[in-house]
Amino acid sequence: MAQRILVVEDEAFIAFFLDAVLTDAGFEVIGPVDDAVSALRLAAEERPDLALMDIRLKGEPDGVWATRHLVEDLGVPVVVVSANAGQALSDLRPLTPHVLGKPVASDELVATVRCALAA
Repeated sequence: MAQRILVVEDEAFIAFFLDAVLTDAGFEVIGPVDDAVSALRLAAEERPDLALMDIRLKGEPDGVWATRHLVEDLGVPVVVVSANAGQALSDLRPLTPHVLGKPVASDELVATVRCALAA
C-alpha cells in the first residue's frame, strides 16, 4: 500500500507540481488543500503518513500553526516546502528538521519525503 502524503499549498501550480512528483514517486496524494483549517480537518479524517506544508496559506492561521497541530496533536510528520520558511525557522525547528525552500527540485523533494518517513 502506498504511503499517503497530505499536500498543503495555496498556489495551484505548485500544488499540481507537488502532486505529480509525489504520485510519480509512488506515493498517494491527499488533497491538496490551501488553508490550515482544512489541512487539520483532512489530516484528522485521513490520517496521512506525512504532510507537505507551505507556510503562507489562504487566510489565518498560517502553516506554522498547522505544522504545530499536525505534529503535536495528530502525530503527523511534516516536511515544510516554503519560500518563507526562513522567517519561521525558529518556530519550525522544534517541530521538524525537514525544511525545503522554493523552488524545490523533484529529486530533493522525494529524497526528503523518504527521509522524513523513515525517521
